[in-house]
Amino acid sequence: MIEYIIENNLYFILLIIVVILVVGFVYIKNLNNEKDRKLELVIGITAGVSIIMVMYNLILNTHSNNRIEKNRTTHNTLENIQRNWLSPQVDLSQAYPEGFFLFKSLTPDADHGDFEPTSYDPAKRNQIEIASSIRIFQAMEDFLTLGSNDITGKSIWINNFLMWLQSPILKKNWKALSFNYSKDTREMIDRLIKESDKLVLIRQKKGNLMKNDYDHVSENFKVIFR
Repeated sequence: MIEYIIENNLYFILLIIVVILVVGFVYIKNLNNEKDRKLELVIGITAGVSIIMVMYNLILNTHSNNRIEKNRTTHNTLENIQRNWLSPQVDLSQAYPEGFFLFKSLTPDADHGDFEPTSYDPAKRNQIEIASSIRIFQAMEDFLTLGSNDITGKSIWINNFLMWLQSPILKKNWKALSFNYSKDTREMIDRLIKESDKLVLIRQKKGNLMKNDYDHVSENFKVIFR
C-alpha cells in the first residue's frame, strides 16, 4: 500500500483530500443544526486533512531515507569489492615477475599455463608477498566489519577467501602475521584454512574444483559479523 501511494505520488493524496473536502462540506451544507456544530465539523475536517498530509510527509521521508541508505550500502559494497577483492590481485599482476608466484597460488582454479618466470629479485618477491598478504588478511578482517551491510552476500566472499587460502605462500605468512589481527579475525581465518585444506585434497582427487565444492562450504560456514 505504501509503495502504491509513493508511486502515484501526490496525486493519490490530493484525490483523497478533495474527496474528503467535497463530501464533508456537502454534508455540512445540508445540516440544519446550529452554526457552532457546523463550525466544529469544518475544523474537524481541516484537522483530518492536516493529519493526512503529515502522515504522507512521514511516509515520503521514510522512503527517502531508505533510498539514501540503500544507495549508501551499494556504494560501500562497490568500494569494498574494489579495495578488498580486485585491488590486491590487480596490484600483484602488475608486480610481475615477483608478484607472479603469489598471484598464481591465490587463483588455483585459473589456467596460468606452464610458464613461470626464472629471472626475478628474490628480496623484492618476498617483500611483495608479505605486503600483499597483509592486505588480503585485512580484507578478511574488513569482511567481519562490513559484511552485514554488503549486498554481495556472505557466501561469495567466503568462496573467494577459500580460494585464496589454498595458497601455501599466504598460509605461511598467516602464521607469521596473525598476531596483527583481532581474535575474531584469527578464529575465522583459522577455520577457513582448515576448510581450504580440505578443498586442496578434493582438487588432488578430482583434478579441479567445481562451484558446488565451494558453495557446500560457504553456505554452511558460520560468520558472526561485528
